[in-house]
Amino acid sequence: MSIIAIDFGTSNTAIAILTSQDDWDIDKPKTLCFDDISRDFVTSEGIASLVPSLVYVSGKQQFLFGKQVEKKAGSQVKERDHSKRLFQGFKRDIVANFRSPDREIDGERYDVEAIAEIFLMEIWQRLRSQNIEPTQLILTVPVGTFEAYLNWFHSFANKIQVPNLKIIDESTAAALGYAVTRPNALVLVIDFGGGTLDLSLVRTAPINKKSQVTKAEVIAKSDAYIGGIDFDCWIAEHFLRQWGITRSQISENDWLKILKLAEQIKIKLSLVTEVTETWLDEQMMTREMILSQAELTDILEQNQMLDQLREAIDEVLTLALNKGTSKAAIEQVLLVGGSCQIVAIQQLVISYFGKSKVKLGKPFEAVAHGALVLGQAIAIEDHLRHSYAIRLWEPYLNQYSFYTLFEKGTTYPCQRPEPLILQAAIAAQAEIWLDIGEVADISQSEVTYDTLGRMTSSQLLKQSDFRSLSINSRNVPRHNSEADHKVINQDQSESNQVCIARLEPLGQLGSDRIAVDFAIDERRVLIATIKDLLTDKLLINQQAIAKLE
Repeated sequence: MSIIAIDFGTSNTAIAILTSQDDWDIDKPKTLCFDDISRDFVTSEGIASLVPSLVYVSGKQQFLFGKQVEKKAGSQVKERDHSKRLFQGFKRDIVANFRSPDREIDGERYDVEAIAEIFLMEIWQRLRSQNIEPTQLILTVPVGTFEAYLNWFHSFANKIQVPNLKIIDESTAAALGYAVTRPNALVLVIDFGGGTLDLSLVRTAPINKKSQVTKAEVIAKSDAYIGGIDFDCWIAEHFLRQWGITRSQISENDWLKILKLAEQIKIKLSLVTEVTETWLDEQMMTREMILSQAELTDILEQNQMLDQLREAIDEVLTLALNKGTSKAAIEQVLLVGGSCQIVAIQQLVISYFGKSKVKLGKPFEAVAHGALVLGQAIAIEDHLRHSYAIRLWEPYLNQYSFYTLFEKGTTYPCQRPEPLILQAAIAAQAEIWLDIGEVADISQSEVTYDTLGRMTSSQLLKQSDFRSLSINSRNVPRHNSEADHKVINQDQSESNQVCIARLEPLGQLGSDRIAVDFAIDERRVLIATIKDLLTDKLLINQQAIAKLE
């Protein structure tokens, strides 16, 4: 038996394996290293081998990966379209449901999903070339993952024909990776990588008194769309301002060089108080890049990154307190991800919880190793990672709103205590469509500079982002409304909505027409049952709408 876990990261990807001869002879998790594409990182517990999440299109259907790309970037010989051929941070775009423009290279078009698939397929082929035939594949995802990313992961698993696939969120995997499986252990996992900040407050407990199996119960979660690649940009921009140079005055290749040096400075500042690097531009002019830990802390504060971390921690603690769990009850705080190596971040977390509780022994491998624990019959009791709502059109305000069906953090299986009553919104309405979607809180800030190059930033702005579960639902007009606390859906012509109720006889204005009962089953599938109040007929009986997260 062999179980493979892949922690696909924005900056780096960890691949771990667990093998056994039988149910009793199980080896310890081991991180796999691929000689020419893996890169070694120093940790307090030794060397961690990771594959940098980089892809370079070197020719028609020819690619470089990981460390191969870094060697290419370090060489003096570069193609004129080097920046166009280099893909980095593509995992973050997929997770955020952001679509950067496709690139045409050597007559082929590439989008972020295609590049991510090429990257993971290369890892899979390298496993096969080492005669590793996994009996199970475990993939990890950030806490705030939207449905589209999970669907993409399932699609990839289908293409490589994995017989047994499991998906677990990265923060829960990290807790298991730190060997926190003792019953009733309460730990906070802060997973801060290249693209996202994820926090999970996890409690372990036995399933029953006779069972030796342990489950991880996620009490509270929080996430933010920020990470190490943002820090690299801020550091690079800091030096450009020092030199009196704007981004538009340098080439894309020079910008990539500065970003790489900024990343190296960031990493080194985790070990020393000051770092000096030298940038050699395309005109062979050298410029010094000197940065201290204190200056890096100022950069993070000015860009409100530390504020976002404080806010995320406060949110988790508030959610936990609402469920009867106090801050003092947290036994350990586990730091995971490369961004947790930054001294300012460690100091902030220590100021919240005390030095004795904060652990940073496996920042790069905890997620992949913890995911392997699932292969040893550990179950996960989870909560919804997003709120889910029905989107409404307010005709009098001429804008959309949404009506929440299930709040973030709801434990499943569950059912709404009362049905949702819908009315017809136009005369002779034949159909009522339900547009169901995910709701996530998005934090934003604006950074500006004065004539002297001094940085200021606005207050954090928070808004809710609705993402429909409908297929191809973007830019499609919908007309829903709400009046007198009754949700009203108007007739629509699309055939790709989540759920539909057909009315016979036709619906009329001003009268309640259908009642919708919503439930979530043990597999996190949203179920709808629709009854026609006029005819007393059951229009839809426990129809599966979508898989929730």
